[in-house]
Amino acid sequence: MKAFVKTGNQSGAASVEDVQVIRPDPGEVSLRVASCGICGSDVHAFRSDAGFEWIQPPVTLGHEFSGTVESVGPDVTRVSPGDRVVAVAVQGCGSCGACRAGSTQLCPQRVAVGLARDGGMAEYAVMPEQHLVPVPGELDLGVAALGEPLAVAVHAVNVRAQVQAGQRVVVSGPGPIGILCAMLAKLNGAEVLLTGVGQDSEARLPAAEHVGLKIANLSEKPLEEHLRASFGDHTPDLWVESSGSVKALSSALESVRPGGTVTVVGLYADEMQFSPTSAVRRELSLLFSYSCNYADYQTSLDLLGRGDIDPGPLLSKYPLEEAPEAFEAVGQGRTVKAILVP
Repeated sequence: MKAFVKTGNQSGAASVEDVQVIRPDPGEVSLRVASCGICGSDVHAFRSDAGFEWIQPPVTLGHEFSGTVESVGPDVTRVSPGDRVVAVAVQGCGSCGACRAGSTQLCPQRVAVGLARDGGMAEYAVMPEQHLVPVPGELDLGVAALGEPLAVAVHAVNVRAQVQAGQRVVVSGPGPIGILCAMLAKLNGAEVLLTGVGQDSEARLPAAEHVGLKIANLSEKPLEEHLRASFGDHTPDLWVESSGSVKALSSALESVRPGGTVTVVGLYADEMQFSPTSAVRRELSLLFSYSCNYADYQTSLDLLGRGDIDPGPLLSKYPLEEAPEAFEAVGQGRTVKAILVP
């Protein structure tokens, strides 16, 4: 079969390869992949950026994917051939305290699909059956691949931040996660402003505007002016930081109202100097949100299945054979969400 494989530890050492089809072991399932999204972590792995040195090539990339059950290994009871599913990207052991509490993404022994084990940028993928989430019958499998990034947004916005109707919410970072967080906050009834910078003006900010979000390009005028134009004399109740920019996180902590909340879903390459005294005196809540769990996937796929969230305008489809070109487009910010189709 064809697969997009990270073949070495050098930056860009990855290509579409012919690899052996793997038969499922006991408790595992073979999926015919329908589509697989390219995530920022995939780009970091492709480039061998700092923090991704631990990856052991060769490994098939990709963790945002949907597919149809092709065959099952011994002792599989939860799914059958023909079932349409999405694979959970961060897979827990199932037996530790975090897993028993439902927080499989916090499992000390968690496995990252597409980094620690072969993922979904391939014609077929083998996954443990307990980490497969059913896709609603009315949902196209090409859109269902967005179940993972939307589940990350669900965990950040609904579970951690608990965004409510009437709140004034800023989301910083118009990548796929940021845009989906903003769409979800708006769906919850919040007044939402999505911020970006000059490099986001080619594709990301226009796409966000196309799906009905209020946007702010911070390269055109200062944040304070955008906040005033959006919220008048009021300051934000809540801020979701998804850009991974230390500067954006600092702005969030400075800008939310006394008693407000900052929820962090981005990952950071730089360290931050933080003096907590101001945050203490303003009694801020600082929350962190990592990945998502099975329940978040179920919520996400239900939202997509009902059409409550329509990610269509964010998607750019590429054949699997054009994976290098798709990675380049994502890395340069020329597309919001690239989808590989085997």
